[in-house]
Amino acid sequence: MSGSSAPKSAPVSSPARTMVDTISWAMRAAVFAGGAIAPLCADAMTGWSGVARVVTNVAIWAAWAVALLCVLVPSSVSLTAIRLVCPTSIVSSGIVVVLDGDSASGVALVLAIVATLLVFSADVGESFVQVSAYGDERRHLLRCPATMASIQILAWIAWVSSIVTTTSFGIGQNRIGATLSGVVAIVLSWLLPRRFHRYSRRWLVQVPAGLVVHDHVVLAETAMFLARDIRSVEAATIGSSDAADLTGGCRGPALRVTLDDFETVVLSATRADPGGRAVHVRSMMVCPSRLGRALAELTTPPPSTTSPASS
Repeated sequence: MSGSSAPKSAPVSSPARTMVDTISWAMRAAVFAGGAIAPLCADAMTGWSGVARVVTNVAIWAAWAVALLCVLVPSSVSLTAIRLVCPTSIVSSGIVVVLDGDSASGVALVLAIVATLLVFSADVGESFVQVSAYGDERRHLLRCPATMASIQILAWIAWVSSIVTTTSFGIGQNRIGATLSGVVAIVLSWLLPRRFHRYSRRWLVQVPAGLVVHDHVVLAETAMFLARDIRSVEAATIGSSDAADLTGGCRGPALRVTLDDFETVVLSATRADPGGRAVHVRSMMVCPSRLGRALAELTTPPPSTTSPASS
């Protein structure tokens, strides 16, 4: 399906909007229900030491409070925070289930898993980043490639493991172990949130003037294209043409943006190109997390010339 010479600012269709709203409200309900995780785990922890019980309760309540705040104040920053924190409830309730599990703590674990799955859904991600958009911007969150997602997951596991290890050593009064793992936890707590936030800021941005590829993971500089210079926007399979791959390594279907003439984009720095690498492109591939929805919005004319999207 080809687009016209300029991307259109069509509103989200009713079925798509219904889907986004349904998943977003389900996520909110799951996060609110997460407030029951600590009480559900209480009986299973009755045989624990006082310190261990307090630390675990504090961890569960703190994770829930942060997640609740993110739901109440959604933004791209909140998206990063809730995706970092929400899975920690799985770890906390999972530890309770493994050590002294009962049916109530099992329910708590299920609640934590459901909330985390919804938090990581593409529809929730798009709703969060769109809230912090400026003016007529329509932000389409870009899909995270499997290799990048794997690295993020491993880094998150290392971060949480360092915190759990520090806590365990502290409870066991192993000062050397607690100090060493604590240093690792502090360093990772400083580095990882900022690195993870870059993935919450990977967008294909639709504005009345044209298109913007805002992706500081793949690009060293934001790439901007005027509407009058865009020949078409269409669905295509990555690797099926000589279009520049700006997906970061995604596979399968994506959007191919074709220009009337060559433009310059600057790729992110690598070991081989520490200053980044400028490439001339006439067509490029990007991969929104909701491909069909993005394509429809980019290629469907607005319902009337007097709509805000077309002004």
